[in-house]
Amino acid sequence: MKILLVAPCQKSEQRHSTMNIPQLTLSLIAAMTPPKYEIEICEEVFGEIINFEGNYDIIGITLMTQTCIRGYEIANEFKKRGKIVVFGGIHATSLPEEAIMFGDAVVIGEAEDGLWERVLTDIEENKLQSFYKLDKLPCLQKHVFPRRDLIKCSSGKFSIAPIETTRGCPYNCDFCTVSRFFGTKQRHKPIEDIIRDVKSCKQNNLFFLDDNITGDKVFAKKLFEALIPLKKTWVGQASINISKDEELMRLAKESGCLALLIGFESMTDDGLNHYRKTLKTIEENVIAVKKLKDYGIMTMASLIFGLDSDTIDNFDLGYKFLTKANPAFFQACVMTPYPGTPVFNKLKSEGRILTDDWSKFDATKVLISPKNMTPEELYEGYNKIKKSIYSNKSILKRSLSHLSLGLKKSLLFFTLNKGYQYRHEDSLKNNIIRNKENDLVDFDVTKYVVPYMKKQAIKLNDSCLCEIES
Repeated sequence: MKILLVAPCQKSEQRHSTMNIPQLTLSLIAAMTPPKYEIEICEEVFGEIINFEGNYDIIGITLMTQTCIRGYEIANEFKKRGKIVVFGGIHATSLPEEAIMFGDAVVIGEAEDGLWERVLTDIEENKLQSFYKLDKLPCLQKHVFPRRDLIKCSSGKFSIAPIETTRGCPYNCDFCTVSRFFGTKQRHKPIEDIIRDVKSCKQNNLFFLDDNITGDKVFAKKLFEALIPLKKTWVGQASINISKDEELMRLAKESGCLALLIGFESMTDDGLNHYRKTLKTIEENVIAVKKLKDYGIMTMASLIFGLDSDTIDNFDLGYKFLTKANPAFFQACVMTPYPGTPVFNKLKSEGRILTDDWSKFDATKVLISPKNMTPEELYEGYNKIKKSIYSNKSILKRSLSHLSLGLKKSLLFFTLNKGYQYRHEDSLKNNIIRNKENDLVDFDVTKYVVPYMKKQAIKLNDSCLCEIES
């Protein structure tokens, strides 16, 4: 039997030659697949073309919220050809009853511990169920190594290998899907296995996919010590609390850390107190960013705008922090209510979500009514701060304190900043996303893409009506 695994992507979001972080999901599923199956992977983000006429028996599609409509369109094309479609991923886990309308089965959550193999066995024995879910989160001490021969690592000027060392996040932020999918307790892979995986990578640049690689400091220190002899460079995500541990920062640098994405989320008093990932004051966070730079580690500061604690003054606070801290990079996000999160449930119940077009849920578009400002004020403030920080003047000014960090970091600095500048200019076309007038925000995805089986039922019904009339 032949299996096609697909990572869908809207055509407007495909990045054929710009920097893109490869994913592990499909290569892990491929590694869980018994060798008697033939596996093919297609990732649309790289512009790869799906062969709908291929002789596949099973189609596996991983769904994120912003890619699910495209995923459902792909499923329709394969259902039209009589193929078996299985969904997985964060969106399918959050809304399995929606996903099942377009396919034959949904894997809810993680697929390890024999779950994916059980799906395949049930297909062979003609006993496929609609939903599959583990009773508990899998232990990562036993895991599969990704099929690295199937991962596309080259994109733009960099070749980057994705590495996973942990899953789960203890912060449990109310807007984030990570803790709902992977749990609030961090699970670790054995360090010797991680090093073996790293050694298998031909690429010298790594991206650690962990949501907080320094969440467990003891584990992180042991991992960094083991990485030092490999002479690789890497970027990852961490909490700013790393700045409290001199040894941890030193080991991160020695192990090859170039930069860390740090979610500061909000610089309001309420935001700083609510999201425990940040330090207590703007000044403390400014000092922390500078301390990381002293250790040769660049910071990508991530802020979210449109939280219920935000007012229009939040943009000035964010700008004040960014100009004082002088981080290498800035990731600007708009509060986006992803399904399955407390924020989604709250905003949905209050009627403050402006659209149910899942393809717009990518954290760069205004699609909510904030609590303390209008959508227009959120849109204007969000674009203003991006324009300021992504301007050529700002990029050059911030570069002065980062060029001394070396050629590789300088290249990364300008590549990412120019990339963010380009994407900001492109995003100005989006404006505020609302459903059309008289189009209810009812989260009925079938008004955007009709399931193939429903189309067939409609055709059959119309045919029967015609026969009766004749």
